Amino acid sequence: MTHLFAKYFSNLISRYSAAHIPAAEPISGSFFRTLLPGKSIPSFLFLAVTGTLTHFLYEWTGSPFLALFCPINESVWEHLKLLYFPFLTLTLWTYPRQSLPARTYFHTRLYAVLYGMLSILVLYYTYTGIIGRNYLLPDILIFLASITLTLHLCHHPPKHLPHAPSLTTTYTLWLLLTLLFPLLTCYPPNLPLFLSP
Repeated sequence: MTHLFAKYFSNLISRYSAAHIPAAEPISGSFFRTLLPGKSIPSFLFLAVTGTLTHFLYEWTGSPFLALFCPINESVWEHLKLLYFPFLTLTLWTYPRQSLPARTYFHTRLYAVLYGMLSILVLYYTYTGIIGRNYLLPDILIFLASITLTLHLCHHPPKHLPHAPSLTTTYTLWLLLTLLFPLLTCYPPNLPLFLSP
């Protein structure tokens, strides 16, 4: 009797699942194409290579000028430069070849790079908070993930993105953020974000 009841119950569950629960679709390349469209691959490679080279430029040259735009130590703040300045260069380089109004273009890309840098902070402090220290491989993966997120948001900005302010305001925000890096390189606050781990 117990065996028959179990068999009946199993059949009932199977029929209900077939009728009401859609079959799971396999993950296909379309997901990755949505995350990082093919036309973004050159930009991804540019940011990855340039960011990697930027990491070593100050160490190789010792130039005080390059210190304003390249990491001078292993602090998390300095490593945000690896994303920001290559992305700023890419933004200025690609602007003449795109069709968006200047206000929309620079506003969207400003938010994209802010989200990208925020992802570095969140992911880094999350994993180091869990395991107690940092490792090179996760740091590299976080950098690549931040590039992917930034480029994705350039093509798919979040729905809650505020309307673009005036072009003057957008340019001013870019300028202030650009100046903030060299300023805090020269005068770093005594906070964990600005200290080498």
